[in-house]
Amino acid sequence: MSNISDDFLELLHDFESLPDTLKSESIFDIAGYPHYENVCSNILAFYLNPNNEHGLGNLLFSSLMSLAKGNESHQDNFQINREVSTNKGGRLDIVIETDNQIIGIENKIFHHLNNDLADYSDSINAWAKPNQMDKVKIILSIRKEKESCSFVCVTYEEYWSKIKERLGDYASTLSQKWLLYLVDFMSSIEKLNGKNMELDKNDKFFIENEDRVNELLNARNKFVSKVNNKVRELLEIIEKPDECEKQWIYAKSCLVHDFNLSTHSIAFDLCVSAKGWELKLFGRNNVSKSYLLDLFTIIPLSGKKVKIKDSRHILEQYSLNTNLDEVKNGFNEWVRLLMQSEANKNANK
Repeated sequence: MSNISDDFLELLHDFESLPDTLKSESIFDIAGYPHYENVCSNILAFYLNPNNEHGLGNLLFSSLMSLAKGNESHQDNFQINREVSTNKGGRLDIVIETDNQIIGIENKIFHHLNNDLADYSDSINAWAKPNQMDKVKIILSIRKEKESCSFVCVTYEEYWSKIKERLGDYASTLSQKWLLYLVDFMSSIEKLNGKNMELDKNDKFFIENEDRVNELLNARNKFVSKVNNKVRELLEIIEKPDECEKQWIYAKSCLVHDFNLSTHSIAFDLCVSAKGWELKLFGRNNVSKSYLLDLFTIIPLSGKKVKIKDSRHILEQYSLNTNLDEVKNGFNEWVRLLMQSEANKNANK
């Protein structure tokens, strides 16, 4: 009969055998920008204008016009506006005026299309009438929307596909910086597509093994709690050094001792994890870090070879089973060395 640890190992082995379906994050994913239609429309407006510095010229405009059956040729006159007021007080996301066209674009990322398209359509007609301009009315959306009031629906999937198809023609003029931003933006929008929300093998694994996974997580939490209790036990047996300003526990797993050495903030961290104990010494600001580095050039610290990681001196590492008295004694010895080097430094002034 297998024990609980064998069951957990089997579960972890099954998980590790799953394909890696994680996709890298784009800058827009991190910032949460694709989740805001207003910000999306700002980005689109920048790239749609062929006169902007992106170096992609007419690419985004002509690609959209080809899908919406508008005039996609280069236009000498090109004006683009955001959040344009309509006849009935609505707001049309993007309005473009060229030599012979008025183009209205309603951008839809998450919200269902419940705008007054009749009002939008009438407004576009009114703007186009004085100069007898052609009218192009577009719903640009994640999913296919019902078309009405002369609006045609272009999905982002169709739009991105058309842009990628034509991108090679702009290789000699584009700016690499703005191209990378565009690719990042396109990638972020693609992830919002409903097709990418389908359950993959990783998702199904958690569904099928929910009880076992929860059991594993609960067992791990009990283990972490047991390990963190060692920090409280250590606090009870370590007497706060006279020179220490504050002795406290951070995030349940780290015993901290703060010192003020000649106005410099120096701290010891005694942290515990499944890998064991780690004793670290560091300065809390740049000036204090420099001061600590100087102390390591003075006897007795100067004779100690320690590894520095992320501006922290790794002084000691102990296994999880190490007797707490040994950890305490190691800490006290390093406090003694630090105080002696500080005293020697001050004596040499």
